[in-house]
Parts: sequence; C-alpha cells; structure tokens
Amino acid sequence: MTGTAWPGYLPWADTVHAARAEFDRAARSLGLIPAIIPPVAREDVALLYCFCRHLDDAVDEAPDTATARARLVRIAGELSGENPPRPLIAAFLAGAARSGLPLECARYLLLGMRADLDPVRLPDTDTLVRYAYQVSAAVGLMLAPLLGIRDPGVLVRVVDLGIALQLSNILLGVAADARRDRVYLPATILTRHQLTQADVLGGAPHARLRPALEEVAALAGVYYRSAEQAAARVPLRYRHGILLLGRLYGGMGRAAAANPSAPTTPAGLGLGIRVWRLVELAVLALHPATLGLTREPAHDPALHRAIAGWPGADPAAG
Repeated sequence: MTGTAWPGYLPWADTVHAARAEFDRAARSLGLIPAIIPPVAREDVALLYCFCRHLDDAVDEAPDTATARARLVRIAGELSGENPPRPLIAAFLAGAARSGLPLECARYLLLGMRADLDPVRLPDTDTLVRYAYQVSAAVGLMLAPLLGIRDPGVLVRVVDLGIALQLSNILLGVAADARRDRVYLPATILTRHQLTQADVLGGAPHARLRPALEEVAALAGVYYRSAEQAAARVPLRYRHGILLLGRLYGGMGRAAAANPSAPTTPAGLGLGIRVWRLVELAVLALHPATLGLTREPAHDPALHRAIAGWPGADPAAG
C-alpha cells in the first residue's frame, strides 16, 4: 500500500487505505489540512476517526434500540478480545498497540453512547461533566498521543477542551435532542431558572430557556479558558488548529445560547466572522502565554472533581 509508514498495518492494507481516504475527505470538508499530520500518525488518526464514525453508524443506522445496543456490546467485545475483531477494529487495535493510544478511553466512549440509547435526563452538573468526558474528552485523549501530546499536565487540558466542546455541542442541539427524548441541560440548572426538563421536551420558547443556556455556555467558557492555558505545550504543528477549534465552537455555543437563529455549523458562519476568527487567532498566537513566555497557571482540580480517577483527570481532583 503506497504511503503506509508502518508494516504492521499491512494485514489490513485495504482497510487503512479506505480509512485514510475517508479521513482526508472529512478533514478537507471542515477546512482542515490532513497533510500537516506526519504519514504514520495520519494513518493512526484516520483509523481513530473511522472507528468513532463506525460507532456512530452502528447506533444511527440501527433499526431499533435493541439492535444498536447489541452492536455496541459486540464492539466492546472486539476491543476486549472476547470477540474476533473485524478488519477496521483489528487495524485500530494494532495502531493503538503501536502508538500507546489509551484503549480504556474507548470503553468510556462506549458507555456514553450506550447512555444515549435511553431517554436522557441529567440531574446535575457533575453528571453533565461526566457525560461530556465520555463522548468527547475520551476521544481527545485517544487523539492526543497520535499528535505527540503525552505530557500528563497537557492531558488534563485536553480533557478540559473535550468537555468544553461537548457543552457547546449540547447548546447547538437542544431542540433536536429534545425531539429524541434527550435533555442534556441539568435539572439543577433548569431549576435555578424556574424551568423543568418537561419544559425543554415541550419546546419552551428560547427566551425562557436562554438563562439556563447561558449558564451552560459560561461553564463551557471556564473549560475553554483552562484548555488554552496549556497551548504553549501543544506541538506547534497543531497548536493553531486546536486554538481555532476552541475559539470557533466556544463562540458558536455562546451565540446559540443567546440567539435561536445562530449558525449551528462552522459553514453557517458568515465570511466576515470567519475572517475575524482567523485574525483573533493570529493575535492569540503571538500572546506571551501561547508562546510559552509566561508561567502556565496551575490547573484547577475542581474542574475534574466529577471525573476524579478517570484517565487524564487532574490527580489532585481526588
């Protein structure tokens, strides 16, 4: 297979080739440049992307909940060695063994996906943070070593970014989630604003939901700011892209909280906004903290209290 940098992938050459092609298409559709990733890491990243996509498809394309649940159980068995792995998962496991990708995080991701198969009602913010870790931060932790990020002090910020991104994602899909019988806005936050989960399910007007949405957006902002504080320790090759990801989705989440007609995808942003985000990023890239010229603030362990002891969590949180 042309371009394969690691012979250990040769038994699954066709699978890896297809994963690379799929990843390249997806990356370019988002305005990313897959070629900035070195070849062997690009194959690892492509397999991780396709593995996560496979999980999504296993659920989204299932004819019913029982089938979706059975598919996730089968995948969990393939990861643990209880079931013989199909080619994509076999190649993913081989890459994980080579790269040190934390397979334990894949199990957290599966737990989050299984939770989504049932009606979702989150009682409090701690439950929300745990869910955001499972479906987003766990993926970030699997991606991190493939991009050369292994420092435990940076991994805690990777967790923060993953949690923040999922909180923004929740803000972008409140109505759509409600139609699927899912309410990710915690009952404690809703109660503070004289709301209930039934109000969300019933399609309460945005004006009524806005205070609760803005509280979630503010929580996301705390995690985004913490994530940015380790930017100087992210490899330069990926630093700007990670910063832009956080700024872009953080802004979209805040906009969705304030305005129901705000864009819900980057493609929906006007050219002026996208140019401004790039200007903002250029300024941020020259900030002393981003360049590593100032001392990085200590991580706040309270941000990880709800996930104490989980992979990548701040050890001081426990």
